Amino acid sequence: MHPLTGRFAKQEESMAKETIQELMAIYPDTGRLPCAVAHYLAAYAGIPPLDVGKAATAAGIRLDQCQLGLFGYGRKGKSAYKIVGRKVEVSPEVLDLITASVKDGRISCARLWEIAQLTGVTKAEAGNAADSLGIKVTPCQLGSF
Repeated sequence: MHPLTGRFAKQEESMAKETIQELMAIYPDTGRLPCAVAHYLAAYAGIPPLDVGKAATAAGIRLDQCQLGLFGYGRKGKSAYKIVGRKVEVSPEVLDLITASVKDGRISCARLWEIAQLTGVTKAEAGNAADSLGIKVTPCQLGSF
């Protein structure tokens, strides 16, 4: 939650969202915003990543290049669209953490990021491991899925 309260919190949040809109507008790849850049903007503005995702959607900007490898790497519907499904070797510890975090056949994007941080694997390796286990990743921190 935001550290400010009341009227000042709303004013600060509004300024942060305006800053995000301005930064998205000057991003050189018009109409697209990579996941990593969206997360950087959220951290820069001090707002949740979901707010950046919503602002991108409202502005007609497509989020792509998911850091877990789930989408945004080519034309939709083609095999290169996502980078999961490629052979990756992770330790049993990583697989155990992933399977222990599954609820109703799903794991959150944020939890996979935590597992990657805890174990030293890349986010794409964590996403690939979940995919290889047949686990759906949802929700996305940016609201893409």
